[in-house]
Amino acid sequence: MTAMLATLQDLVRDTEALLPLPAQEAAQLSLYLDTSARWLDFAEANLPLITVLASRPFNLSDPAQNLWLRHLSVYLLLGLRNRVNHHTLQQGMAALLSYYQLKQQALLTKPRLSSTIKQLTRCGQFYWAAHILPTTHRTMLYRDCFDIAWLWQRYLQRSPTSSFNEILQKLAVLLPPTGQHQLHALIEYPGLLHEGMVVGTAQHIGPVLSQLPEQVLIYSNTEQRFCWLGKTQLRVMRQQSVGVEDWSKLLGRLTALPDEGEVIRPGDHRWALPVSYPTARPPVSLQTLLKALNDPDVAVTKIVSMVEREPAFSHFLTDAASKDNRMQLPVQNVKQSILTYGLERVGHMLVQYALYQRLTQHWFPLHDWYSRLAQIAILLSSELAHGSARITPQYASLVTTVAISPLFTSAQEKGKTAINRRSQRLFDMTTLLQGDVEQGKSSIRQRLLSLATAWEQDKGQSRLIACCGRMPEEVPGLLRLPHCITGLSLIWARQWLLDQSPCEQTRRFIKQTEQAFPELTVMQRPLQTKVSHLLNCPLP
Repeated sequence: MTAMLATLQDLVRDTEALLPLPAQEAAQLSLYLDTSARWLDFAEANLPLITVLASRPFNLSDPAQNLWLRHLSVYLLLGLRNRVNHHTLQQGMAALLSYYQLKQQALLTKPRLSSTIKQLTRCGQFYWAAHILPTTHRTMLYRDCFDIAWLWQRYLQRSPTSSFNEILQKLAVLLPPTGQHQLHALIEYPGLLHEGMVVGTAQHIGPVLSQLPEQVLIYSNTEQRFCWLGKTQLRVMRQQSVGVEDWSKLLGRLTALPDEGEVIRPGDHRWALPVSYPTARPPVSLQTLLKALNDPDVAVTKIVSMVEREPAFSHFLTDAASKDNRMQLPVQNVKQSILTYGLERVGHMLVQYALYQRLTQHWFPLHDWYSRLAQIAILLSSELAHGSARITPQYASLVTTVAISPLFTSAQEKGKTAINRRSQRLFDMTTLLQGDVEQGKSSIRQRLLSLATAWEQDKGQSRLIACCGRMPEEVPGLLRLPHCITGLSLIWARQWLLDQSPCEQTRRFIKQTEQAFPELTVMQRPLQTKVSHLLNCPLP
């Protein structure tokens, strides 16, 4: 028996030992979240085993046994493959665990569920509270893999012997386009030749133990040995597979082989996990480029060469320059883009682009709302800066991107299921966040300062962060314009997208901005028309 299977058994044992909700003390809720985090760590470390658990019955002689385990495995596989934020996945796992514990103890009653949901809501576990019941009790959006996992489980309950491919084919026909996107990740991996499935060629027949993009590792029953085979060579042996324990034992035999001669090893399953990039620091290539841009003696040809080595950067720059209405000439290459914008603007553009990509890389329930809000605010900042003719649109866009970053980096936001619609201080991003505004301001400022430092921003950015939430008259003169532009962009974005009405403080912010920079507020109507294509609500 492998250590991997022993760890799985420990997890199953600890999961089944969880006390049903509602919790008698806070530690009980923490235990659910801790167990969910352990499941996530286990899934990332043992993705092939999770695939086997999701694909076939845990016990072939009793297919209905541990159906909850298949449900958890499908949800983990869907979530990890579709870049769902870990905090969201953690609460989703806790919802599944708490549901099955109540069901197992025959405590799935309306009063008990109501008490549990109220308790979770009071504790700020909104996603957990909203997903503790099967999707038949909620509106299914199918853009959330939690809903697809429940639909998958319904097929399993009707027919526990159903294979992974059978259910995948049914869902491919049934789901709307929003759900189809979730399934694409499963078609790429584990695909139709998944771990545990028995496959064959003219010479070999046996179960799949591991896989790479173009090859699978099988144990050949005909030749009693392990071998790698090309995926295109293989055919599926219908209705044949091995159980979880048998698969684990085979993998244990493989890993126990001596390290002598030509030894076949399992493939590194990390290729099947989408790459997550840390928001806390910029890409190494961008750090190198920023150092070069800050060198007063650097040659433009060197910058061009460095940008061209990064396809994402070069494509972004030429594409942005080509679409920029303010450009007078068509832009065809990186050098022309850099010469047109100038080195300082190019630096701001690349930082803003890379930072926004990293902020929005993982899905969570309010991801579409916050992404749309960010797009509107960033576009408004750029246009307002251009209208002011005093700071560059690229700098203003970067300042606003940093200002909205807490929406994507705060762990508490990943469990929220509804926008905070308090029409309070619309120029202050902290009023959109969960929790006490005053208590959260200090920690948010610290997070913003750390982000600005990590992304090698100048002292001006740090001084602007220190002014977050202040009125224009309270901000030093040199910082007032970018502060007003970001604040005005947030106000209008929240008004137009979230239908939030200006409070007294917000109206005072607008009035002070108008007195200091009258050219900004007169742009409201034409700018609303300019961002109208972004004002369609992304969620029902």
